[in-house]
Amino acid sequence: MEKSKEKTVGKGIDIGTAFIKCAKKAEDEIVFVTQRNAFFEIEQTDYTKNILDRSKVKYILKGDKMYVVGDDALEFANMFNKETRRPLSKGIISPTEREALPMVELLIKSVVGQPSHNGEVIYYSVPGDPIDAEFNIIYHGKILDGFLRKLGYTPKSINEGHAVILSELADENFTGIGLSFGAGMVNVCFSYKAVPVFQFSLTKSGDWIDQQVSMATNETSSKVCAIKENSLNLSSENNGRVESALSIYYNHLIEYAIENIKQEMEKTKKMPQIDKPISIVLSGGTSLPEGFDARFKKILEQLKFPLKIGNIKRASQPLKAVAKGALVAASADESKE
Repeated sequence: MEKSKEKTVGKGIDIGTAFIKCAKKAEDEIVFVTQRNAFFEIEQTDYTKNILDRSKVKYILKGDKMYVVGDDALEFANMFNKETRRPLSKGIISPTEREALPMVELLIKSVVGQPSHNGEVIYYSVPGDPIDAEFNIIYHGKILDGFLRKLGYTPKSINEGHAVILSELADENFTGIGLSFGAGMVNVCFSYKAVPVFQFSLTKSGDWIDQQVSMATNETSSKVCAIKENSLNLSSENNGRVESALSIYYNHLIEYAIENIKQEMEKTKKMPQIDKPISIVLSGGTSLPEGFDARFKKILEQLKFPLKIGNIKRASQPLKAVAKGALVAASADESKE
């Protein structure tokens, strides 16, 4: 049977500290391509190259260097009891990682592929301006814009938290609070009828948890990250040393995020009049452990939130909500033409 011709209209890409994800439409389905935003340098020899080829390990050759990338990088780091390297730090291109720019460019190219037509619209995620750090996102955004334009796309930026709302709150008129708990940042957007009332980021998130727990337990951040991603259950009290430390720092992160949202609401002069309770959507890799949403709800109730809250819910696909929301924006943009 002959396959139906795929129709692709716009793409969305989530360029996160830990993962890069691209969303596109293939007929009536959304297809995601994901790559871990990490690399690990190993010695380049013909023997090593042959072994990696046979094992189908993803790697990049650059000059006389060999870099294992993606999920394989984390496996190699744990095997050697070392840390992976990241092109992004705290949500933006790392200013201290010398290989950051070429690595980000290669990883982006590997997930987005070629545009379906010259100038295809692609929305890429950017963090909000951080309220707890002294930097802005202009340089980061312009570099990403340049990489995508070089590939033949028409790139446009979208705030991470806003993308979560576009992905998850269509049935609620795109009104509510979207939170993306990523590796480098927590991104927050409060939206009223798809228009952001405020949006910002916090530089404490998953990586910060890993670093704090690493210092408290004398384990590598890579090992802590693996436990957090694979076995952590925030509903369970029968935890080991690393799990107990993770639980403590998760509590702190959730409290920190909620208190900063409250402060931004107090500072916002033109708050919309909303009669109905609003939803809060939780997304991002740091929100994945079982029991995260229940713990968020419990802490929110203790902190006297200024708005009536209806549902506190996970995104339908927590790791893919930002990319999906960026795709929603891109598809709407392309349909105008």
